[in-house]
Parts: sequence; structure tokens; C-alpha cells
Amino acid sequence: MQRYLNPLLCSGIIVIIAMTLLAPALADTVFNYDGFYARMKKSEKPEYSEITLAFLLQKSGSTERCQIDSAAITTDISAEPLTLAVNGELILPYNELLNSRKALIQLKQQPDAVPCDLNFRLRSRLPLDKTIALAQLHKTQQQFDGLLKDLAGLGKYFLPDMVGVTALFSTEALVEDVPAVLLNRVKCEGKQCHIDLSGLDASATGGIRFSQTPDYLVPLLQR
Repeated sequence: MQRYLNPLLCSGIIVIIAMTLLAPALADTVFNYDGFYARMKKSEKPEYSEITLAFLLQKSGSTERCQIDSAAITTDISAEPLTLAVNGELILPYNELLNSRKALIQLKQQPDAVPCDLNFRLRSRLPLDKTIALAQLHKTQQQFDGLLKDLAGLGKYFLPDMVGVTALFSTEALVEDVPAVLLNRVKCEGKQCHIDLSGLDASATGGIRFSQTPDYLVPLLQR
């Protein structure tokens, strides 16, 4: 038995899709690739060179990696395995031919496995350093804001304001140095450091140095 599910539009840092992949015994869960491709096509625009759209498979109701036996992308003439990264990201190819051939993404789970949620996340694309320049933070924030609105369509008018970025770490992190213009604007909580860039002049110089290298930057939305 197969079920066909379409990915939903991303409208925040991490959007938990209101569907659970309740795979019965010996069943595949199948996604149409075209919905993923349409969103990747927007994220691959030159103006979003610093960021990317990641696809997460996580255990239902948690941020833990979802346990699957295998994942593959198939067409009427091909079948290729997909990689599920340690952080739970399902690595999808950006390929016009797969889109034109109506490719399907197929997941297989054990009958007793914890069901999966599908989440979209905007994050930085390139490796980061322990010290990140304010110019880079500002540029990344602007690209996050642009892509999020691009993905949301008319829903962009209802999005909360993007006030900065959050740095994500593998372990607990601290700020070792921060420029005067960001004093009292950087708050670290465990494995996250929130950086409020609202009103910051794009020409501001200097940078923030952390106790360790961030894994990613993600959007910081106003609560």
C-alpha cells in the first residue's frame, strides 16, 4: 500500500507539517518530488547564495532524527538511494529531469518505528568560522527574509518580522567577543545564540567571536 503526500509551504524557521507518516506494516511512504523541487528552485536563485532550504525527517513530536530503513528517489526509468544525514536532513538532488519525469521520494520504516514528521528549515549554506563578521550576519539575515517571503507567497503579509539570526552549535556555546553595537543584543542559551540585528546599519564593522564554531545560522523571528 502506498500513500502520496505533498510537501507544504515553509513559513518559519522550522515548520512541523501537520501530518504524520503513519506507515503500516510493509508499507512505503511516498512524496511527490515536484513540491520539493518547486521550493528548491526558489532557494537556488543567485540572490540566496548564502543560504539553503533543508528538508528534515524527525521523530514525531521531537527534534531527534527519524529512523528509516532506506530512502530513494525513483522515476519510471531510474531509482537512486537518498542520504539521511546525522542531523536528520534528507539530502535531495536539485534536478530538472527528475522533476519532468514526475519523480517520487520513497521512505521505508520498520513496522514498530516511531512515526516521522517532515520539517523544512532555512539555514546557512557554507561552513562558518568561530568569528563571524557583522556584514556576513546582515547579509544572511537579508537573504533569509527574502527567501522566506518568496516561499510564503501571499502569506508573507502575515509572517512575523525577522529581527536577526540564531547560531546553532553541537554543544553549549558562549560569546567571547562582541562589538559595541551589539551589546545586550546577543543571548546564548545552551546550544543556541540569538543575535538581534534589528536596526543595525549594514555598514557596521567588526564581528562576533564564539567559544566554538557554529554549525549553522537560522532565522530569528520576532515573538
